[in-house]
Amino acid sequence: MEKLKLRDKLLQFSGRMYEGNEGSKKRNLIVYIVLGVMILGAIGLYYYARTFAKVRYLTDRPIPIPIAEGAIWEVMARATPHLVGIIGASIVIAIVSLSFQTITHSRVLSPSMVGFPAVFVGTQTLLVFFLGAQHFLFANPFVNFLLTSGIMVAVSVLMFGAVLRSHKNNIVFLLMFGIVISGIIMSSSNYLRLMLTEADFFQLMAAINVNVPAVDEGIIWFALPFMVIVVVLTMMRHRRYNVMTLGSEQAKGLGIHYEKELRINLILIAFGMSIVTALIGPLTFLGLLAVNAAREMLKTYKHMPLFIASSLLAMVVLIAGQGLMELMLGAVPVTVIVDIVGCAYVFFLILKENRV
Repeated sequence: MEKLKLRDKLLQFSGRMYEGNEGSKKRNLIVYIVLGVMILGAIGLYYYARTFAKVRYLTDRPIPIPIAEGAIWEVMARATPHLVGIIGASIVIAIVSLSFQTITHSRVLSPSMVGFPAVFVGTQTLLVFFLGAQHFLFANPFVNFLLTSGIMVAVSVLMFGAVLRSHKNNIVFLLMFGIVISGIIMSSSNYLRLMLTEADFFQLMAAINVNVPAVDEGIIWFALPFMVIVVVLTMMRHRRYNVMTLGSEQAKGLGIHYEKELRINLILIAFGMSIVTALIGPLTFLGLLAVNAAREMLKTYKHMPLFIASSLLAMVVLIAGQGLMELMLGAVPVTVIVDIVGCAYVFFLILKENRV
């Protein structure tokens, strides 16, 4: 009976909250349609770039040449699993970034700031430094993925548990702790890379930079169910996120077990970010860019439309960025494209927040 009352209370409250500030359903639908068209365009660019870049690389010609229709379909078929991986990673990053901003009550923070990219880079660097790039723990894609994602989940969960338990769920202290640990790991990794052989160094750099076509197709299909689980479990809690947006005291007053919800959300965030980072590499600013752009477009605090719009935006950015990278034959990594746009947008947000 108490659970039913709590559910009714959450449904009624989250349905009315911020009434008058929320965008209309018509505007949301228009945003979804526009983003859907942009996604189709980005997918077209991605497939064209994969075909064009392959032909250009094989023929060393500056312009595309006529090729057999069967060859085109073969290239597109090989590119499709990687496109699925990009879409899955984009959605996970957007979803967990939005939930992270909700529990931290800040628009300029992302889960990457807790230290996921640093743990990923540090794990890869230690494997190559102590075992070499030819060791199966590093060279075998399945073993590397399982080991790296497992270490990231374990480290993040232990860090969340230890820090939050000792400091009474102080998210600010958790972020500060994560930033300090990230700096130490990245500095140590940079030092260790200087002592690697040339061959090991280049293989390590290829592993820690985002390069979706280099991901094994089997790993993408293996990781996809786990990404779906994270997305579904997170989106199912959208009404609770609506209430948690008001802060811990108000949420507790409305029947939310805030500390329990905080721990559950951090576990989902750790699990999702670990899988995505181990799969395609670190993308620090993608979630930050997608979530905040979605907020500006929809003008709402409800999480379900924000989940949808931020996922679509992340897909547009990552698919188009990967397509541009393919079109330029890898001259500019997708991380550079995303980080340049993301950094500029974060700088704009900081200036805007200070003006307010």
